Amino acid sequence: MDPMTDQQARTFVQHWLDAHPDRLRNRRQDPEQLRHWQDTAVQRLRTGLADDAEFILRRFATKTETHSMD
Repeated sequence: MDPMTDQQARTFVQHWLDAHPDRLRNRRQDPEQLRHWQDTAVQRLRTGLADDAEFILRRFATKTETHSMD
């Protein structure tokens, strides 16, 4: 399978955020942090397999939330 384009990845990230409003609460409060997270998530999706997109975002969000609790 071909990797996602930038636009496909951005659309997927936005849909994922819309579908998971309980995730990344700390990032959602700061637009700059949220934008940075989204850009990084897009990069991760573009280098991963498109079929694994849900897993990639779930794992990345969990890592982000865990690190923000430190």
